Amino acid sequence: MDRMTAAVDRAYRDLTPLDVRIQTHRRYSEAAHDVEADVVTAAAITAEDTVLDVGPGTGTFLARLSSAGHAAPLAALDFSAESAATCARIPGVRAVRGDAQHLPFPDASFDVVTARHMLYHLDDPAEAVREARRVLREGGRFAAVVNREKPYLHMMALLREVLAAYGITPPPSSDERVHSGNLPALVAAGFAPDTVQVLRRDNALLFPGPEPVVAYLASVLTLKGVPDDPDLRQAITADLDKAARARFHTLPDGIWREPKGYVVVTATA
Repeated sequence: MDRMTAAVDRAYRDLTPLDVRIQTHRRYSEAAHDVEADVVTAAAITAEDTVLDVGPGTGTFLARLSSAGHAAPLAALDFSAESAATCARIPGVRAVRGDAQHLPFPDASFDVVTARHMLYHLDDPAEAVREARRVLREGGRFAAVVNREKPYLHMMALLREVLAAYGITPPPSSDERVHSGNLPALVAAGFAPDTVQVLRRDNALLFPGPEPVVAYLASVLTLKGVPDDPDLRQAITADLDKAARARFHTLPDGIWREPKGYVVVTATA
């Protein structure tokens, strides 16, 4: 297990930080993009499709399908025991703890496989794409979501600056492994290239004050290699708050604008 993979394993034992990030995007996004709705549309998901959501996180996507009256079986797979347990509580969902690179399902088991904001956490994302293809029925659809290249530049620069004062050098960002620039080719290597389609959404986070910036950055400390030391984390968070407040004083309109975005890449088996 490499340094980044170990950090990911630690980060998703508790889904609270992930929920902080999800809620930040919902509350502070400049454009009202709905990534879950984009996946449903791009993958042409119907209530009769058997769906596997790989890396479901807090389970909101599957809960959305379930509450909409999805008739066919829904499945969730995540290496996080907390995620699997959370998804298991959703009506109609079979939740499994497992590895996206070695799916514990027979060939041709699903009509749709989704991999939303998770391929960049894997040691071998290409193998996960191949596994998704294997478990899809003929004519089934795959949909993957990743961030744009180099998102959150201002926030990440501030975080690196603060962590450097503590002698902490974060591991390479997961977004450097799989992003909007290389995901289409990654999917095309596992599926027929002429079936690959790309939906791009460019957006930004608009922060009116330092509090949500600090909360977001505090939520990624584990992913950035910060030890589970409460005193250390409290000190780092205090310094993040000080640095964020100082930056807000330099913004002429008092709004911190953080460019971001995502792509939904689909392909047909």
